[in-house]
Amino acid sequence: MSLSGMFRSLSIHNYRIFFWGGLSSNIGVWMQRTAQSWVVLLLSGGDGFALGTATFLQFFPTVLLSAWAGSIIDRVDKVRMLVLTQTLVGVGSLVMGVLDLSGVINLAQVYSVVIAIGIVTAFDAPTRQSFVSELVDRDNIVNAIGLNTASFNVARLIGPAAAGLIIGGANTAVLFFIHAVSSASIVTALLLLDRSRLLGPPPQPKARGRVTAGLRYIGHDPVLVVLIALAAVISSVGANSLQVLLPLVATEYFDVGAVGFGVLTSCLAVGGLTGALLASSTSGVPRRRWLLGTALLFGVSQVVASMMPVFVAFAVAIAFCGVLFMGFVVAVNTSVQLSASIEMRGRVVAVYLMFFLGGGALGAPLLGVLCEQIGPMGSIACAGIVSIAACSIGVLALLGVRRRGARQELARVG
Repeated sequence: MSLSGMFRSLSIHNYRIFFWGGLSSNIGVWMQRTAQSWVVLLLSGGDGFALGTATFLQFFPTVLLSAWAGSIIDRVDKVRMLVLTQTLVGVGSLVMGVLDLSGVINLAQVYSVVIAIGIVTAFDAPTRQSFVSELVDRDNIVNAIGLNTASFNVARLIGPAAAGLIIGGANTAVLFFIHAVSSASIVTALLLLDRSRLLGPPPQPKARGRVTAGLRYIGHDPVLVVLIALAAVISSVGANSLQVLLPLVATEYFDVGAVGFGVLTSCLAVGGLTGALLASSTSGVPRRRWLLGTALLFGVSQVVASMMPVFVAFAVAIAFCGVLFMGFVVAVNTSVQLSASIEMRGRVVAVYLMFFLGGGALGAPLLGVLCEQIGPMGSIACAGIVSIAACSIGVLALLGVRRRGARQELARVG
């Protein structure tokens, strides 16, 4: 696949505008998260529980509100919804920056703003995910989602690094203000879209029971159930084992300190970026062999990484973990969106994100408890085994679905 093919969605006017606005916004998000963690660390006197609480409060609203948010997303104008949510997120960062700059900020205030941003994100994230498929035609959806994922990983490389430099030379409040400006950039991009070229359905009329209808729709599609369940396990255990435990691997196992932790984080991000770009080079609905294969190999790569005796070998191994994980994420994200009818897509994506992001938030404390018992490397190995087991169960479940479908077709023809 040529580079022009890999980046082909950028030739589409609406997607190109949305992509660059989203990249700017994602960089601001990572800068804001870095500043937020630093402020919580200073205010709590280095309390790890306080850091975990801030992360939990930011993502838990997604678990509570996603199903309801999805029912709203399907019946409103997505551009207007995103303008509203991004404006509110920017205001939240602006408030945090003002409090930080004034010197009166405390943990209760930080937690309050974090919860508010988390509530808005519960509506923003599924809207953004489902909106991508309305910017491009069906043949380019995989490419568009892959480039969006790549954008997220580029931002994860640039944002924290830039934030570290700014924290060293200025007040953390600057980072909150930068995020507010980056939110304004995606709002501007949304206002510049050519609405006549959008490919989504018109907003649906208000009706009772939309949340129940969405859940029933997913429950009646065994393939969607398997995909969402597999994504939840891979997120809560597999991906979390690397993101949550890397600081302990760097400081306690390899004794390389903060610099080594930065290297490991960058390796994981570079691997994720590579995986997202490779996945974006395909077109159409991802084959289930690819989706399940990347999930299985991701689990294997975790087990292999846990066996690496030296720091350099471990860094290379987790880069491969990043490639495989992002390959799986793009495949499952695309499959979930394209498996759902366009009228149900917002609700289906919202439930998918509820389990995917919510699983990540709920799985972190469990891994922390496990790490206390068997150490970070043992925990990564166990997470890999769980990923392999989940993928194996997913394969058996999908084979069962296929056999039932074949029997029903034979019975109908007979």
